[in-house]
Amino acid sequence: MVLRIESPAPPIKVKSWLRGQPLASFQPGKVYIVEFWATWCGPCVASIRHLVQLQEKYRDKGLEVIGVAAGERASNPDETRINLDAWLTKKFPNLAYRIACDDTGDMNKLWMEASFSPGIPTSFVVDRDGYVAFIGPPTQLDDVLPKVLDGILRVRDNAEAADPESPRDKPLVVDLDGSLLLTDVLYESFFNVLPLGFHANFAAVRSLANGKAALEHHLAHSSELDYATLPYNTCVLDLIQAAKAQGRKVYLATAADAKHAKAIADHLGIFDGWFASDAKTNLSGSLKAEILTTAFGKYGFDYIGNGPSDLPVWEVADKAHGIGLSNSVRRRLITLKGSYVALDGINAGRQAWFMALRVHHYVKNLLIFVPALTSHQFTMANIITDVIAFLAFCACASAVYVLNDLLDLKSDRAHPSKRARPYASGLLQLRTGLLMVPALLLFSLMLAITISLDFCGVLVGYFALTSAYSLYFKRKMLIDVIVLAMLHTTRIIAGGVAVQIKISQWLLIFSLFIFTSLALIKRYVELSTRLDRGQPDRSDRDYRIGDLDVVGALVAAAGLNAVTIFALYVTSADVQKLYRHPKALWLICPILLYWIARSLMMAHRRLMDDDPIVFALSDPISALAIASVVAVVLFAI
Repeated sequence: MVLRIESPAPPIKVKSWLRGQPLASFQPGKVYIVEFWATWCGPCVASIRHLVQLQEKYRDKGLEVIGVAAGERASNPDETRINLDAWLTKKFPNLAYRIACDDTGDMNKLWMEASFSPGIPTSFVVDRDGYVAFIGPPTQLDDVLPKVLDGILRVRDNAEAADPESPRDKPLVVDLDGSLLLTDVLYESFFNVLPLGFHANFAAVRSLANGKAALEHHLAHSSELDYATLPYNTCVLDLIQAAKAQGRKVYLATAADAKHAKAIADHLGIFDGWFASDAKTNLSGSLKAEILTTAFGKYGFDYIGNGPSDLPVWEVADKAHGIGLSNSVRRRLITLKGSYVALDGINAGRQAWFMALRVHHYVKNLLIFVPALTSHQFTMANIITDVIAFLAFCACASAVYVLNDLLDLKSDRAHPSKRARPYASGLLQLRTGLLMVPALLLFSLMLAITISLDFCGVLVGYFALTSAYSLYFKRKMLIDVIVLAMLHTTRIIAGGVAVQIKISQWLLIFSLFIFTSLALIKRYVELSTRLDRGQPDRSDRDYRIGDLDVVGALVAAAGLNAVTIFALYVTSADVQKLYRHPKALWLICPILLYWIARSLMMAHRRLMDDDPIVFALSDPISALAIASVVAVVLFAI
């Protein structure tokens, strides 16, 4: 089943209602907002406040709000309900609308998965006739809701009036890459095959000698894509549903390999047939136009496309639909057809770029300043050098994050929060990411060369190690966390090399243990999430859900060893030279013990996101611990 705007609203399948009276079905004459959210999702919390205001404002007009808690992290349904009830009591004691707990996952399957919604919070508006009138982010409810409540927007009327002149006997033909999909299956296949090793990649290069069609065929049959989680264009799916409701036939026509076309057609179940490339023929441009003209006649079909390769097809189509066209393609299409139907594409905003570059992770690169700070050589010259080194590492790290996202598309889309990442969700094109990686690396090296060749060497080593991690080491049990710890420690080494300061052995050993502990916490969170969701062990990672207790023990062991190293450092002769009140540094030991133990406890209680460092930035207790350590150091100096 595919759920789209103009579809009848799916049933309500909820066993646990935490707030408000249970609702068995939608009542005619009322308008409903069904919102999917989770306690760990920051935007969801803000949306709850917004929904409270909307419920109060439009209650007299027949509005009912239903919040569906989806994706909670607990070991069993009872614990989920208890934690949710406690959270709601604390955060929203006077909540005035219904809250349902989707502890069976039925609502998620009927609504979120059926509508291909990329993540939470997602709102569905059900109109007075029981039809879905809106699917999207809750930030758009202020515009949509009044129209639905006042009867201005009635999806039944819109479906009938959408295109009254469209002939019902002419089929609708839909392109795949960039049209039906917000991604490109060629790039999807490439990044799926890339981690498979030298032999698989060499075979792909060898197939290119026989042409693009042969390469696409080889990659398609060497890759294993999850077609259910690919990002689909809801606008195109809505148009297809409207065409099917009019009794028109709908076909898929793509330059992608036949394997992909068949799999997607079978998954969606809405196509009457498909046309695709094979090992010898690339069904694109003029050839696609020729094939479709042979099948349906000139001007015997409508066509949905998105780029310059579709111009020959639009030329022989009756009605042209264009998705997110560039200015040049738009002008050429208007010259050919006189007019066209413009469909919305995906516009990546500033937030999508920030997310892709992981700007919020740049805080990790502040480790570059640690050598200058710990050696008390924080001069203006060193500050300037460290700032340049910091920017170089930020650019290099962003290149790595982009590469990692491209390689992890399949697993990210299966993750409850990572599926909203720009490349996984289709907000950014994969070919854009492929170009960004070398561009960011070049910029990083240009900055690094202004510091020294030694610093360039450390930066190149960091990129090589982190690339090896993305391609190989992260799939190896325990080796992955050790490599992560080494990568964080490399930032400290880079800071010392940049300002030519000899780094203390104590600092390096402490760093290795503390970052190993944090990396293990990240794995602990990932395993516990899969356990709570009843998901099987990941095939691309060498961890088992049964390893959870062992990983927790290793977190504690590595963290306590880090504190032990710090305690030994406090008693060393190095401290006597650098600090006027060295004994004050003993106060840092209990702070570290508390923070490490609390981090493990928060992960055990499912109150931590998948990255403990990012969690620490938004956690008030962690901020207080960091401030306390800084205060102790300043006093000791």
